[in-house]
Amino acid sequence: MADLVETRAAIRGRSDAEILTWIERVGGTQAFLELAFAGMQEAFVAERAGEKSAVVEWDIATPDMGVQSYHVLIEDGACRVESGRFDSPGVTLSMQIADFLRILVGTLDARLAVAQGKLAVSGDVVLAGALREWFPIQN
Repeated sequence: MADLVETRAAIRGRSDAEILTWIERVGGTQAFLELAFAGMQEAFVAERAGEKSAVVEWDIATPDMGVQSYHVLIEDGACRVESGRFDSPGVTLSMQIADFLRILVGTLDARLAVAQGKLAVSGDVVLAGALREWFPIQN
């Protein structure tokens, strides 16, 4: 997959359909999600999370595979990503795959996405807000 700057440039101002086409060109839904969550794990800044423990579930709606769930486990200064649902996450974030990519690369602010109904947050909203600090988007 392209790096963050290239990805941001490739999707800025694009429609959902154009983003879905881009995802297919970079390997398809499954490959994209695996790379996205691996990148998230690498971007984790342990010092910012401190000694906090949390589980964040991401439910990503895709046109070809239905809802794909991943959970991010933060514990003891480490971050681990696993596919599938978690029994009792601290917060669950639900969105379409195109908006997930927009949020991931910083072309859509998560707070704005909530206000526009593009991102549903259930559970601990304070935890959801902390994710910006724990997983900073590089400019």
